[in-house]
Amino acid sequence: MAMNKTTKVFSFAIIMVAMIGMTGVTTQAFAAGNNAGGVGKGGYQLNLIGMDKNDKLSNDDNNGHRIFVNLNGHTKIKLQEGPFEVIDADGTDNDGATFQLPYPGNCDTTDFSLCDLDYSVYMRVLGKPSDNPYEIVTCADELVDLDGDGLANECSVETVSLPSANGKGKNAKFTDVSKELLTLCLDTDPAVDSSGDGILDNDCDLRAELFDNKLENYTWEVDANGHRLAQLRFIDNN
Repeated sequence: MAMNKTTKVFSFAIIMVAMIGMTGVTTQAFAAGNNAGGVGKGGYQLNLIGMDKNDKLSNDDNNGHRIFVNLNGHTKIKLQEGPFEVIDADGTDNDGATFQLPYPGNCDTTDFSLCDLDYSVYMRVLGKPSDNPYEIVTCADELVDLDGDGLANECSVETVSLPSANGKGKNAKFTDVSKELLTLCLDTDPAVDSSGDGILDNDCDLRAELFDNKLENYTWEVDANGHRLAQLRFIDNN
């Protein structure tokens, strides 16, 4: 998609240093595949680059392993099934961005530890810390009414919420966000107040992996909250 914006050019110098200079990992499984640029055979890295209204987007092809998101404000990333590829890199316009990724494998149990997915996804947030965490939640449209409120767009009760991995005493490690980004868990009985404290439950009652036919039009709803860069690494579990 060609970009015609005429505002000032955004400098990526700090971002590029962060991208090539930090390689922290959090688990043995991730470390074992931490070669070939950090993702291993069959893996993929996606950079989410925060842009403000004065930044100018790059005009090169979309499949640059990066998606531009709003530095402040909401961004929609539409998800479609297929080999890893950025289809539409500009998430700052009214249409949102589009990212293609493989079917992750069956995960129908509310106990995520029992799922056996084909790959995992890890995330870290780089750059100057913001007062608010980087947030991503997976959402989709109902094909049948799962929670008794009519057909609607539903979002998972499990949300990514990560601070910057930079700063004193930190070493830019990745965090496993497979549960939040490769599956969606719904509260199918939202009117229940099991504790009797007047606060409705927000429980995980029904889980669906990405592209499960219980739902359609899967998306990641992103709030960068002032963070310039987030990295997602998709690692083959096989």
